[in-house]
Amino acid sequence: MYLPAESEARIGGDFYEALRTPYGTRILIGDVRGKGLPAVGATASLLSAFRELAYGEPSLTRAAEQLDAHAQRHIDALDGVPDPGTSQGRDAGALFTERFATALLVEFPTDASVARIVHCGHPEPYVVHAGEVRPCEPGSPGAPLGLGDLLEAELAAQTVPFGPGDRLVLYTDGFIEARDRRGRFHDLADQVRAHAGRPLEAMVAALRRDLLRHVRGDLGDDAALLALERLP
Repeated sequence: MYLPAESEARIGGDFYEALRTPYGTRILIGDVRGKGLPAVGATASLLSAFRELAYGEPSLTRAAEQLDAHAQRHIDALDGVPDPGTSQGRDAGALFTERFATALLVEFPTDASVARIVHCGHPEPYVVHAGEVRPCEPGSPGAPLGLGDLLEAELAAQTVPFGPGDRLVLYTDGFIEARDRRGRFHDLADQVRAHAGRPLEAMVAALRRDLLRHVRGDLGDDAALLALERLP
């Protein structure tokens, strides 16, 4: 599901894609840092690059590295902008910040009951197994896309068991940073536990209702969520 922020001025850059490739089903979910049309443009560029890489690159880690390089090229394209002290320079500097994104790349290979996950500075997904919900925390999280050279955090694929009946819940920070009128954050983990026993579509619908109820229909940021289940 994808829920846009109510106000046009607060449109963000959440994105996701799911593709069946020669290497299995591959998923991308992410969030471009920034708002407005520059974020939308960066989102479209990253999705286009992922669609090409997902079919052509056998290694999920290598695909993530090339996606990071793609984001860095967009940043490099802003070299030579006016001095940040000028009003024009400040505007250009604002564009610079739009060009990195947190992301998760996930692969479900056809020959094994596992999920491979590459974390690029994104909130960890939740794994639902036998009714138990746990966060899938990486041993060494990588840098957001576009910041690989700056942070020098190596990308690595994490392999987790993912058998029949298991679920994986991916989301953007709009689901965990949403606040109610008393300033309390939305507890997505608690809500996933509450609805884990429902059919997949019913669980997703319930998570959507819970979020909108928490903020009373007034989202401050875009929110995206993708739930996957391995069938028998």
